[in-house]
Amino acid sequence: MLNQRAWLGRTLEEFLIGQSTAPRLAKVDGRIVRITARDYYRYRIGALSELIAKHAGEATSLLELGAGYGANLFSLSLDRHWTKLRGFDIAPNGIEAGRQIASHFKLDDRVSFDRIDLTDAGDPRFSELAGGTVFTYFCIEQIPYAVESVIENIARAKPARVVNIEPGVDMLNLSQPRDLASRVYIRSMDYQTRLFKLLDTLDAQGRIRVLARERMGFAPTLHNDGLLYAWEPR
Repeated sequence: MLNQRAWLGRTLEEFLIGQSTAPRLAKVDGRIVRITARDYYRYRIGALSELIAKHAGEATSLLELGAGYGANLFSLSLDRHWTKLRGFDIAPNGIEAGRQIASHFKLDDRVSFDRIDLTDAGDPRFSELAGGTVFTYFCIEQIPYAVESVIENIARAKPARVVNIEPGVDMLNLSQPRDLASRVYIRSMDYQTRLFKLLDTLDAQGRIRVLARERMGFAPTLHNDGLLYAWEPR
């Protein structure tokens, strides 16, 4: 992304939705439909903001963990409801790309990026989570063997609310062939499968309070079906 600088010569929306008109099977409003890639990602901009707003309470600022170059944050920036959007990642190229994109589209006052190591309890950036509304989007899937420590680190930072959107098998209906295929795919990719059971356990122990559990209503492919948990530390 940093080397290609695909954001140059385009509007922000054009950059986010891309140029591909190739058809695909995607999940839109809970239904499997055939749709072009451009049309799906155009739809996703509004769907993502609506979903996050539904679970963010009164918050108008967000912090994303595992933000990469900021695809989610820049999508959210198109909705003026969100006044401050801050992204954290461990990859220097993603952080630098995000900063350059924010500067190019004159969003420096609303969208910013910095480094965090979610597996390091001593990372000083965890202090920025205190009192904030935090979300992850297919981030914890990348660190399947550190799920417990990452959630512990996030909870210890005392954010006001956390929204985790991640792959999971917990709400799949295995009597449906598509859900059975999703389960096989998630396990074959070695994605985490413990997050939502862990959050349920912490809720039962009284360490957090789970506010919502739901299956995602949109996904770019049949293999990217996600689950959402919203929770707050006690």
